Amino acid sequence: MKIVLAAALVAVAGQAQALSCLRADVARTFGWASDAQEHYVIMLGAFTFSPPAEDEADINNRQSVRLPATFSGDYLGADGFVAAPTLDLTLGFECFGPWCGSIENNGDTLAFVEQTADGYVLNVDPCFSTVFAPNDANVQSVLSCMRGTGCEEQAF
Repeated sequence: MKIVLAAALVAVAGQAQALSCLRADVARTFGWASDAQEHYVIMLGAFTFSPPAEDEADINNRQSVRLPATFSGDYLGADGFVAAPTLDLTLGFECFGPWCGSIENNGDTLAFVEQTADGYVLNVDPCFSTVFAPNDANVQSVLSCMRGTGCEEQAF
């Protein structure tokens, strides 16, 4: 009986540490960024950076990392996406316990990047609430939101 109870407690403790995220949605993030006091720029292109060294000190309590990066690609303006010069920025990979945000190094990404007094910052959390696949559906959704012709969140 004690073994069964111990096993049940371990199972419950493991479930308590599960990461719970809303499904990523470009329209929801667009609304959030539009309502924020901070200023966000929507970028479509490649973020290039040197990945951090793996720190295996405590895999269940990983630390967030900030890295210098370069962006090349397009910015979203009133007339749609336009080519822009290469931009230096900071990437912040946020961690919640063992889960960390990530993006593909030098791979195309649709991202909501904060413009701060110190430059541009892309914070990527484990729920990927600010970065999206650059597929047609996501690009069309963000264009529609920008034009004001519809910005409907996906149903759960």
